Amino acid sequence: MPTVAVASSDGVTINEHFGRSRQFLIYRVADDGTYQQQEKREIVPSCSCGSPGKIHDDADHGHEATVAQLVGIDAVLALQIGPGAVESLQARGIKAFGVKGSIDRALTSYGKRHKLLDQALPGVSHGCGSGGGCGGGKGRGGCR
Repeated sequence: MPTVAVASSDGVTINEHFGRSRQFLIYRVADDGTYQQQEKREIVPSCSCGSPGKIHDDADHGHEATVAQLVGIDAVLALQIGPGAVESLQARGIKAFGVKGSIDRALTSYGKRHKLLDQALPGVSHGCGSGGGCGGGKGRGGCR
């Protein structure tokens, strides 16, 4: 069974950007779409975009601290995941998906379709977000 990390602040919806998430809910997901939460991993966010008094991490390496805390994970679901984070996750064999909506629906779908989704398709990136693009717009620099 695959292990999936979900970026969520409320435990109900996928509502956190990968680089800003303070926690990842970790689930084991069966092929029939059933799932069970295994743990909650508290994370020090790597991207503090615009937060007063915080150092803004560079996109090229800021996400590495978060990625390093996801050892043993097969896939990550977040509202948005930038290209640098996607590359770092993929380098460790972790699939990255930008997803919006309920955790229940996303995990159920992933369980039933993960074998197809886990296939490496040339030229297809699973990164970025549900809103149709990466980054947060002009002026956000490294927070992608």
